[in-house]
Amino acid sequence: MAYILLSISRFWLLLMGLCCAYQLAYTFLSLVKTPRWKPGAGTNRYAVLICARNEAAVLPKLLESLRAQDYPGVLDLYVAADNCTDDTARLARKGGATVFERHDLVHVGKGYALNFLLHRIWAEGKHYDGYLLFDADNLARPDFVRRLDGVFGPECPVVAGYRNTKNYRGWVAAGQGLCFIREVRFLNCPRTLLGFSGNVTGTGFLVSEEILRTAGGWPWHCLCEDLEFSTVQMIAGRRIAYCPQAEYFDEQPATLSQSVRQRLRWCKGFLQVMASRGAGLGRAALRGSWSCADLLISRIAPVLFNLLALGFAAVGAALAGGPVLVLAALGRILACGYLSMLVMAALTTCTEWKRIQAPAVWKLAGIFTFPLYMATYLPIALVACVRRVEWTPVAHTRAVSLNQLDAG
Repeated sequence: MAYILLSISRFWLLLMGLCCAYQLAYTFLSLVKTPRWKPGAGTNRYAVLICARNEAAVLPKLLESLRAQDYPGVLDLYVAADNCTDDTARLARKGGATVFERHDLVHVGKGYALNFLLHRIWAEGKHYDGYLLFDADNLARPDFVRRLDGVFGPECPVVAGYRNTKNYRGWVAAGQGLCFIREVRFLNCPRTLLGFSGNVTGTGFLVSEEILRTAGGWPWHCLCEDLEFSTVQMIAGRRIAYCPQAEYFDEQPATLSQSVRQRLRWCKGFLQVMASRGAGLGRAALRGSWSCADLLISRIAPVLFNLLALGFAAVGAALAGGPVLVLAALGRILACGYLSMLVMAALTTCTEWKRIQAPAVWKLAGIFTFPLYMATYLPIALVACVRRVEWTPVAHTRAVSLNQLDAG
């Protein structure tokens, strides 16, 4: 029995490797080629949607970066001051945004605030070609909108930008920032090159008004609304393109407790999306949608297969010879995981060295601490399976301008 369980553990590890092997081809492709898009002409009308809950510390810097956009067309700024108890609404108006204040402690979360904001805009008879979604802690390069405008169109009704980090310091913030940088560089980049759909990761993307009008606003209200939105678009056969030249920054949680709370919400939201949209993804994948199959494999396989491999290895080793074999079996699996994450972190850091805004010593340290950060996903994923999770805001405090960020 013990031998069978240990064999099953190896089988799950092999299966995970096979399922993720195509990402090696992704990695190679992204190393030799990058999507190139020309800036748009600036004739489209855009609105920026920002949902802010007690973000007085960081919102003014985002609005400053949006006012500095070199986009020649219409670019209107809107802020949903969502159940704020600070100076967010006043500072948003001072920063040139149209502000709608929302007071609803029953329906909490970014999805509800976005839906509220859209309906308030439409109630005033406003029409736009597309909407840019930002979080209050973001910063956008001056050419961000023009870059996305050059990609946006009927073939690419959703366009995501390059997500960078403005507080790449400490093993927690650096680990999370490196995750996002790797996703845009080695996943969304090759997907776009091959004509497949990428994912949006919370913020920094452009979506057509037609999609939102057809959906009746923003009806995606699970704990991971960006993943649910991406899933719905892929099932519908729409393409989410990626523009690496459109760079923006966001703030990562600086402490482990903040990061755990955020990732617990993400993991729970992922389970919610799989429960509500997984069957649709599966059917679309069977009909030939590689984008849907890719999403299933890249989001489900790593955590699920690792958990199964660890579980079978632990039980099998315990039956075979007690705690010593248990520790040895788990140690081998964790060592393989650490080495693979180390290689991934080193490759991402080296290729994106100039874009990572941090001193060299922090970049190098982040390579070695990245596997430790990723290892914390396993217990978080387990807890998310059995624990009730609710949306809670993450405090943002790093108020810096683009000039300050570039100056270090």
